[in-house]
Amino acid sequence: MKVFLTGATGFVGRHMLERLLAEGHAVRAASRGLPEQKARLVQGSHKDGDFQWVPGHIVEGTGLDHGVQGCDAVIHLVGIIVEKGTNTFENVHHLGTRNVVEAAKKAGVNRFVQMSALGVRADGVAPYQSTKWKGEEEVRQSGIPFCILRPSLIFGEGDGFVTQMMATMRSAPLFRPVPGDGTPKFRPIAVEDVTTCFVRALTYESATNQTVDLGGADELTLNEVLAEIARCAGVRKPAAHIPMPLMMAGASVAQKLLKNPPVTVDQLRMLKEGSTCDIGPMKRIFGVNPRGFKGCGRSPDVTTN
Repeated sequence: MKVFLTGATGFVGRHMLERLLAEGHAVRAASRGLPEQKARLVQGSHKDGDFQWVPGHIVEGTGLDHGVQGCDAVIHLVGIIVEKGTNTFENVHHLGTRNVVEAAKKAGVNRFVQMSALGVRADGVAPYQSTKWKGEEEVRQSGIPFCILRPSLIFGEGDGFVTQMMATMRSAPLFRPVPGDGTPKFRPIAVEDVTTCFVRALTYESATNQTVDLGGADELTLNEVLAEIARCAGVRKPAAHIPMPLMMAGASVAQKLLKNPPVTVDQLRMLKEGSTCDIGPMKRIFGVNPRGFKGCGRSPDVTTN
């Protein structure tokens, strides 16, 4: 298939691009202007694949009609976790998705695969969730055969959550911090399993017009997730639980004072909810038996602290 891909420079996007090309698909990746170093990072070994960058800005809606023209399918991955300037949750998750959907309708694509997230709903505890829901609704109401995928925490080479937690644990003096009581549950899923589901969603009839939760083999509490990350990082510091009200207060101050706060109030609200699901439909629809979280998707040669 010829696939129009958004978000190719992100963590999941880089893995998705590699997977699509490895399976023989042609890929057009939307770019709003790529720094040279990032372009090399993404392109890497794909120079011989059927791959090209095309201009496209999902928030402004520019270049999308041309980029999607002639493509069979769209995989839309773009999302943000922190608002910056005009890249607000509403602009990126909702209106940006609407722009991509409209371009796909004009081009007559026959499949739209959308990246969403567990916990997405109209009355979410954070704008991240409610705007992702609006984006899902744009896809569902488009008239294009679709598949919406909602993963839990995604881990693997180049991820954000595990990498950030490792850095925090290594730099924290004496103890490794745990937000709240550590009881919310998660199903961390490997990026390789995520890309398998996305690529199969392009062609599997059983995935048509479905919204599917994605999770790994292990349902773990936050305590267990962070303990495994500490083990992978070689960090032997004891856990110290920080009351969530104190975390919230600190995050609120950090958001006002810092350009890039380490955590936001909304992120903590979503963390309190957890991110778990029934993986039965995923296994049935895509034939995927997901791997567990042991090893955190990392190589064993880690620094000990």
